[in-house]
Amino acid sequence: MYRRILVPLDGSELAEQALPHANAVAQAFNASVELLQVVPIPEEGSSAADRPVGWEAEVAEAREYLGGIATRFAQAGIECHSNVTSGSVADEILRFCEDAECDLIVMSTHGRSGLGRWVYGSIADRLLRHAKVPVLLVRTGETD
Repeated sequence: MYRRILVPLDGSELAEQALPHANAVAQAFNASVELLQVVPIPEEGSSAADRPVGWEAEVAEAREYLGGIATRFAQAGIECHSNVTSGSVADEILRFCEDAECDLIVMSTHGRSGLGRWVYGSIADRLLRHAKVPVLLVRTGETD
């Protein structure tokens, strides 16, 4: 039923709460996992000079972070790939899902704390409304 599972992450422990669920589904269906972290960049039309200081470092950090998680999946016998892209978070997740032919998205309902938490919740909402594949939302253990 599921061959390729997309797990969008933002580097937070809250977002990582989706990982055990993705692992269980991947094990059950012998599916591979695509980890994705989107590094936001300034609005379209901005030049490389307009990128925030440290943007390249943020991309490198995302690659290292996802590589560590991919290793954990591999140790569990699950084929896993890590992917870093940049742009509008929800748009990039939807684009990647289609391009990589993923057939399930597994993610937590919240990511980074504070304002980022609210934004990540809106990303989950947008994916629910626009994804062409099922979306499994994992409610985080966070309490308000």
